[in-house]
Amino acid sequence: MTLEAVREATDLRAGRGADGADVIRRAARVLVVDSEPVVRHGLRALLTAEPDLAPAGEAASPRDALMAAERARPDAIIVDIEFARDERPGLDLVRALLERCRGVKILVLTGCRDRDSMMRTVRLGVHGYLRKGADTAEIVRALRTVLRGEGVFDPGTASAGPLQVLRDTDPAPSPTPDLCKTSLLTDRENQVLRLLAVGLSNREIGTRLRISEATVKFHVRNLRDKLEVRRRTEIVYTAARQGIV
Repeated sequence: MTLEAVREATDLRAGRGADGADVIRRAARVLVVDSEPVVRHGLRALLTAEPDLAPAGEAASPRDALMAAERARPDAIIVDIEFARDERPGLDLVRALLERCRGVKILVLTGCRDRDSMMRTVRLGVHGYLRKGADTAEIVRALRTVLRGEGVFDPGTASAGPLQVLRDTDPAPSPTPDLCKTSLLTDRENQVLRLLAVGLSNREIGTRLRISEATVKFHVRNLRDKLEVRRRTEIVYTAARQGIV
């Protein structure tokens, strides 16, 4: 997509205010980065159909993504961390985008289901993480959420297989742990947090810890309060960025 086309796609769009008067607002520009042409095409069509979102270009490789991001200056970037079934170039790309494009919101949309890759990506500072199995409405909601400055974390991306808590041997997070908040968490809250991180529901956590589902909800509410987040989906995201898990 040429720069002229990008500008045309992101022209100001008209809507109606509460008093019936025309209200002019700019659609958020979203860059799509994915190695699969069919995925890029689908996401471009999805963005075009939304009045408050607009495609700001696309890229199929990390190198092209960096060039497109610097040229188009998008508000948000949807990026897959897998290139040729290898997540390492994707992780390097995410790191570079966060360093070079100050203020841009990054939503990872990937087929990678490896828990370690997921946690490394979250710890880099991305604003959202979804699996490619997410439906279109979920992707749009996630984009709008990250554009508001909130985090979106899909626990369904946790690795399939035997249930296990995060290992003590996990790589150390890049941010310095918030020791004050860490010390505020009880042992039970830490247990609940670790099970949230591998994608368990309240009922599954209750079964594993042998406590009631209502008690799990109580601990989840406390985690939200202590980590200063509003949604359950932000708990693990925030804890990971602060090095708590």
